[in-house]
Amino acid sequence: MNTALAPYVLFGATKPWLPPPWTTTDDRVRGGASHSYLSALPNNRVRFHGHLDTSTLGGAGFASQFSPPEAAGTEAEEAGERRWDLSAYDGIEVEVGEGDGKIYTLVMKDEGAAGKREDGREQAGVSWEVDFKVGGEAGETERGGEVTTVWVPWGEFTATYRGREKGDAGELKKEQVGRIGLMMRSYFGKQEGDFSVVLRSIVARKTTGGEGESTATNAVSRLQGSMPKNTDTANQRSGKGNWTGWFDWFSGPFRTVS
Repeated sequence: MNTALAPYVLFGATKPWLPPPWTTTDDRVRGGASHSYLSALPNNRVRFHGHLDTSTLGGAGFASQFSPPEAAGTEAEEAGERRWDLSAYDGIEVEVGEGDGKIYTLVMKDEGAAGKREDGREQAGVSWEVDFKVGGEAGETERGGEVTTVWVPWGEFTATYRGREKGDAGELKKEQVGRIGLMMRSYFGKQEGDFSVVLRSIVARKTTGGEGESTATNAVSRLQGSMPKNTDTANQRSGKGNWTGWFDWFSGPFRTVS
């Protein structure tokens, strides 16, 4: 009898990415001009793409897409809340197609909706993030149907609140993951312009004794030495007076996965 734990498909493969549509959260909510989209492709793939503008906000910029709450796996105790219970798995595997060499961020949220502000925007909550990069140098597109598989153990996700690392967040609550996001950031002028990456699937896997055990490259080794570090202090950042206190929600100091 085979009791191996099968991979848990969150998006792609056997589960459609769309519909329902993902939620757009771009810097336009703060007066910026960046924009992002998640567009369906054949064979149950999607393209996360758009334009990252850094001129409007003095070097700052972000663009992101978040899965809708109703896309999560099972009904939770709270009315209207759905969750993925990933506690039996060891991490997340992302299959990526064409990439442009830019740095993307995979985001997971393990808290319920924080509610709405008076202006209608969602209140900030804790996010768990890790960066990944597919393709050659920034602006260079990886083509030819190649697939890059990125493996992220739970311990590589970093807790952030309003873009800054939150050291007292404890551990990712793997039994109640509610939303998954994809983000493109400027890292204070280090990235800008058009961006595009094709995603095939996001899957939770057991790395030992599981069915279809992952052979993916660890995100740590993929990113080590490939991303620029942000060594600027807060006071050295261009345009700080115009956007500090709101852009820090989403960016904060550049973090190299290590």
